Amino acid sequence: MADTTKKTADTEGGNQLPAPVRRRGGLLSLYGETVREMKKVTWPTWKETKWTTVMVFFMVLLTVIFFFFVDTVLAWGERLLIGAVG
Repeated sequence: MADTTKKTADTEGGNQLPAPVRRRGGLLSLYGETVREMKKVTWPTWKETKWTTVMVFFMVLLTVIFFFFVDTVLAWGERLLIGAVG
């Protein structure tokens, strides 16, 4: 099997440049990079987490109420349209 190398086009003059070499690491390097990135994250406080959860439930409740009324009005309109309302 022939050795092939991936080449990228140079922006000047169309010269071909070899593709950059990718480093491969093992599971330990992946774990180390993950731990390093996790230390950079700004985690919310418990108070912020609780209030965000309350707000999500509140918005879900508002959405349920809105769609209940929209569905009720559309169902009433459909019954009116087909003559099922007396």
